Amino acid sequence: MEQGLKGSMWAPISGSRRTHDLDGYEARSRSLPPPLAASSTGSAWTRTTTMGTDARTSKAACITARLQSFHRFEQTCHRLRWKFIDLESSYERALKPLEWGFTPQDAERNFKVDFHEFYAWIEQAIVFLLLVFGITVGKGTRGAPPSTAGSSSHAYHHNVLKALDENENPLHGTLGAGDVNQALWKAKELRNRWKDAAEGRETPPLKMYDLRWIVTSILCGLEEAYGVAGTEVEGDLGREEKSVGEDGWEWMVESMDWEA
Repeated sequence: MEQGLKGSMWAPISGSRRTHDLDGYEARSRSLPPPLAASSTGSAWTRTTTMGTDARTSKAACITARLQSFHRFEQTCHRLRWKFIDLESSYERALKPLEWGFTPQDAERNFKVDFHEFYAWIEQAIVFLLLVFGITVGKGTRGAPPSTAGSSSHAYHHNVLKALDENENPLHGTLGAGDVNQALWKAKELRNRWKDAAEGRETPPLKMYDLRWIVTSILCGLEEAYGVAGTEVEGDLGREEKSVGEDGWEWMVESMDWEA
């Protein structure tokens, strides 16, 4: 599944390839207070702005929130890179289950669960990217297909990708168009189809999908989006606190229901 990712931030580290600047940003990033709360309007996404007599204070708070979101996106990318290696191994076992002592059904079911979890990290990375630009995803069902209109949770997952479709979204060029966007929607479809695999329910087989293309396209798109977000916050990185909080990674384990 690594084809197309050699030389990228997702490839295994070796002395012969370049070092991605993600680690450089990691060293400069700090734990910051929670982002500003944004009200849900029912639309797919809302972009926050600063105005009024307290504009200066509000702007500072927005900068803090944007930097925190960027830092957490970096952390999510590190987690994704770790999970990507696991997903590759899982995929190999699913393709050759007997060599690993698994039945074909058991191996495929376990890979589908792994993919479902991997997509959750992809979605989380996108949410943090959107927050860097002050974009909050709504839980409303406007624009969602009828099959998901009755569930705010399903509508939210739909709206995360729908926000990228908007031409005015700064991330549209990297994640909202072309192969990357198609791969994201296909991955979301598989996430929905395979979420019941853990319960032993019948789900579409792996061979129906080009999983290498899907995963590679998404990860390459996230790497490009990382560059866009890094440029967006580059001028504000010096405003960060100098000390790193000990709870810098606690948000990952405090609540896995991160969109709540």
